[in-house]
Amino acid sequence: MQYRLVSTAALAALIAACGDPEVGRRDGGGFLPDAGSADPPRAPRLGAVASPVPWPLATLRGEAATAQRVIVEGGGNPIASTVLPDGTFCVDVPLPSPDTYALRVLSQNAAGFSETAAAAEVVFDPAAPPIAGLTTCSGADPAGCIGSVEVCDNGIDDDCNGLRDDRDPACAACTDDVLEPNDDTSAPRLEPGRYDGLRLCPGSPDYFGIFLRVGDALRARLFFTHADGDLDLALLAPDHETVLESAISTDDDETLDWTAAEEGEHMLHVYGVGDATNDYSLDLEVVRAM
Repeated sequence: MQYRLVSTAALAALIAACGDPEVGRRDGGGFLPDAGSADPPRAPRLGAVASPVPWPLATLRGEAATAQRVIVEGGGNPIASTVLPDGTFCVDVPLPSPDTYALRVLSQNAAGFSETAAAAEVVFDPAAPPIAGLTTCSGADPAGCIGSVEVCDNGIDDDCNGLRDDRDPACAACTDDVLEPNDDTSAPRLEPGRYDGLRLCPGSPDYFGIFLRVGDALRARLFFTHADGDLDLALLAPDHETVLESAISTDDDETLDWTAAEEGEHMLHVYGVGDATNDYSLDLEVVRAM
């Protein structure tokens, strides 16, 4: 049995001030001003992370005592997870395909993001030897995830996709909207305008293409009721991988502004915190460069 333990490392991150939502900021205005600490949280601390692993999942456990949630990037879609009352967190991060993943964990509270991030490099190699004693956040054996089918009423993430029971698409009763299929970056382009009657289902992020020329100014707005499920918004560059801007506040609606620095089909990404389900409207406004 061979594995290595990956420790935390300091990475550059963003700090967002509290206050009313503002455009052009990663968190779209952050938490409500009265929702927590007046100081940004300390960087999260990660426990040991096993690598390489033979299964498509990395389980990150750690401590973020001064934060309200953590954001995990680098494993595909960003994942947001609530920090427990004892200051700890656990996040199962799906690894879409065999590769090396540079995972980053930021903490967030009412005053913004931690100044640095915790980092871990995880290698998903199906030929790697199994690691005895590891469990997912739900207590399942990750070795059992390979080829497994989700059981809808046992409280376990059987297929290790980060979703359990009715949160998993295999079990969810959520009905997607008329713009489906748009679960990945092959989604078709949208023209500027308002699109009502949209729905985000668990484990089924929404993508929308939007063509921008250099200097075009985009304003994208999500309208939804936060109490029914927290939705976040990100803008991807024409490479459909680089995140240019995000809006991840914790109240109703999100607003994202961006002025394009390159021409091409950008991609808007709508996803839920904790795999939330919610109905929403999307308003796209583009002011074309002269």
